[in-house]
Amino acid sequence: MKISIIGTGNVARALAKRISQCGHEIDAIFGRDQKKASELAHRVYSKAVNRLSDLPDNSDIYLLAVKDDAIVEVASAIRTSGGILAHTSGATPISIFEGVQKNFGVFYPLQTFSAELDTNFEELPICISANNSKNEAKLIELAASICPNVYSISEEQRKGLHVAAVFANNFSNFLFSAAFDICGRESLNFDMLKPLIRQTLRKIELADPEKIQTGPARRGDESTIDLHMKWLEEHAPEYGLLYQILTEAIMKKYQN
Repeated sequence: MKISIIGTGNVARALAKRISQCGHEIDAIFGRDQKKASELAHRVYSKAVNRLSDLPDNSDIYLLAVKDDAIVEVASAIRTSGGILAHTSGATPISIFEGVQKNFGVFYPLQTFSAELDTNFEELPICISANNSKNEAKLIELAASICPNVYSISEEQRKGLHVAAVFANNFSNFLFSAAFDICGRESLNFDMLKPLIRQTLRKIELADPEKIQTGPARRGDESTIDLHMKWLEEHAPEYGLLYQILTEAIMKKYQN
């Protein structure tokens, strides 16, 4: 297929490199930062453009890896002879394209992307939806050529999946950050917790998270919970409410 990539951020870079590696032609890389666009285009044997009007009009698929609030503006400026426009957002509804483009969909790779780490496309899922079955089949074809885990999901499913992803990734990382902060206040090395974190991740590979829950809230250990709350009140009060909310949620879930 011939693919145009709109964006030069982490998602755009990962997709462009993978799509090129899998034998597709990257028609163009669009980026407002010409240096970044040129660097990425060079890596995937493509050309860089910094005006949407300079994108080729005969690409099979245009992948919009841009900020959610820029999708409509960008989509409105792209001229195509029949190509499919697909955004890569987990939260933005597909209906955002209605009245803007004829052929559209969603190409959502469920992963956290960073410049420092390579993306393993053999593991991550790509979630697809489109405004008709023909466009959906085309997006699935592209996704399946770069990744073995492809799912056709509804709008409501994608909303729920994105919420779940926020809990699994963003919220859990904030909890790691809180643990890092608390360790620092006691002059402890956060590395001491890493074996525990790794073991927890290994356990959820083997069983449902609900079945492996441990800790004072799971046990209903009121004395330990009170001890923790008193320590937080004195040493890290900004985490007290968070501890209380999570403790109450766990206790409610597992109460007999």
